Amino acid sequence: MRIEAERKLFIGIRIDNKMRDQLHNCPARDKHYIDGSDPSYLLQVRAVEDSFIGKPIDPGTPAITMDDLKRNILSILNRVAPGRHREDAIKVFALDEGDPPPLPEPEERQGGRELY
Repeated sequence: MRIEAERKLFIGIRIDNKMRDQLHNCPARDKHYIDGSDPSYLLQVRAVEDSFIGKPIDPGTPAITMDDLKRNILSILNRVAPGRHREDAIKVFALDEGDPPPLPEPEERQGGRELY
């Protein structure tokens, strides 16, 4: 194993169908909290099939800041997508600067159910 000192991390939560609807129908006055235009707020990113919302963080960010980041993410989510967001749903992922892989064909997605 080795440390990749230059790779950014992402701390965030998976977007489920209910949250996706809430984010899509977010009032215009709150869109800037979730559109990724301001690094102080949240960014939406996609993995293979799932999407996540959270914050990219610099490599080597002190671990002590993780609680503050978690609280900040949950606070913004409670404003734009009210509901019970579990603290343990917030995860840390390594970011890849490349484009996400293409979405699978609709029939390949969870029994043919359209996810997006």
